[in-house]
Amino acid sequence: MLGPMAGIFRAYFVWPQFPSISITGTACLLDCLHCNRVYLKHMEAANTPELLVKTCGLHKERGAKGVLLSGGCDKDGGMLNLEKFIPAIKDVHDMGLIIKLHTGLVDERLAGLIAKAGVDIASQEIVGDADTVKEMFGLHTALNRYFTTFKYLHDAGVPFLCPHLCVGLHFGKIKGELRALEMMKEAFVPSTLAVIVFRPTKGTKLEKSPAPDPHDLGVVVRRARELFPAAKIVLGALRPRSSTRNDPNKGIRYGLEAEALEAGVDGMEVPSNEIMDMARQKGMRIKRIEAYGVLPVEYEDRVETAWMD
Repeated sequence: MLGPMAGIFRAYFVWPQFPSISITGTACLLDCLHCNRVYLKHMEAANTPELLVKTCGLHKERGAKGVLLSGGCDKDGGMLNLEKFIPAIKDVHDMGLIIKLHTGLVDERLAGLIAKAGVDIASQEIVGDADTVKEMFGLHTALNRYFTTFKYLHDAGVPFLCPHLCVGLHFGKIKGELRALEMMKEAFVPSTLAVIVFRPTKGTKLEKSPAPDPHDLGVVVRRARELFPAAKIVLGALRPRSSTRNDPNKGIRYGLEAEALEAGVDGMEVPSNEIMDMARQKGMRIKRIEAYGVLPVEYEDRVETAWMD
């Protein structure tokens, strides 16, 4: 069983073995309040199938073990041009790279193509409040599309389903997170649940918004642990971690990480040294893993790991 009873705290460090690649460059047809395409600018662009294969091949030669493939969305919440990239994704799979794909919202047909391309890990945000979908993403879509997306991917045979749940997405406040967990419980069981935290980001319309209270993160993680006792739950890298002097949220990093650890996460992406010490004090062993937090436990022998005793 995973969770604190397993006695292992997984510390994930992504770069350089799992580069992030956008198949749309910085293109996105949405105008999300919390993103505004800022995060796409931090990814390596490979916006043609040929360039994607070339880019992944170069990373493979440099020692990469896998790739995150993501990109911007169309007006319906699907990833732009994803179907056009399916043959290239299959080529990347055949290189032996682990593929984590941010799918966007998909229908049954596209889910089947994704599975046949050899995608190992399917990720997509889940949301439990219609107002949040409309106000944050500017989307007019039914909530159940987030959950049928994963059902289609599961039924098509994608081996690992790893939803992302953002705490405080609605202007820094809890709104639909607990409902999202309940809806997920009815639709599918995740391989890994990545809990992320709304981060007021420079260049977005919410850059001056307050970060969520660490207590809210704890509430969500504890409920997730109750509903999914055997799933791996990790705190993702997308959370307030600023070291900028004038950032009003500068001091929140430790509070969020400590709350997540106390609530029962199995690991974190780029945890602070203080949190790893806290885990040791709880009698946990620290396992450093050179990968994303959604890496399946079954794949850990395919990447570099080390015990940090």
